[in-house]
This record gives sequence, C-alpha cells and structure tokens, in this order.
Amino acid sequence: MCKVRGISLNYFASQLVNFEVITDMILRVNKGDEAAVVNVYRGEKIKRKTNGGGTVSIFTEAEDKISIMAFFKRRRLGENMSVPFGYK
Repeated sequence: MCKVRGISLNYFASQLVNFEVITDMILRVNKGDEAAVVNVYRGEKIKRKTNGGGTVSIFTEAEDKISIMAFFKRRRLGENMSVPFGYK
C-alpha cells in the first residue's frame, strides 16, 4: 500500500507516485544528491468556497500537487537509520 500526504492516489497519480519513485527519492537524499520532485496534475478537482453571506459554492478547478522528500519529525543517524527528535 502506498500513501502520500496531500495527494489523492487515483490511477493517474499512482502512475507518477509509487513505491519505486518514493524509494528513489529516499536514496537520493541519503547520497546527498539533489532532492527529486514529482508533480501530480489533476484537471478536475471539485472544490468548495464559502461566500460572504454564509452560502457555499461548489466548482471544478485544475490542481497541481508537488511531492518532495521531507523529513521534519525525525533525525537521521547514519545512512539508513532514523530516530524521533528527543530520542537518546
């Protein structure tokens, strides 16, 4: 199973963001190379917007989502080891 934060994994997105791509992103960061970026375009995203009078309007809009390797909640030890912040 592949879960990516902020990206709805439908058929088209799963072709761009999958296990192989994510492992490649992690290995690039471990080597010190430039981070890989995956851009997922979705042409028909249903969104809602609240108007000033308390009413809600629903519309369809194109959307771009960017997936990048982020490591905010853990710190790295060596090449393939990580621990949470505060771990001794």
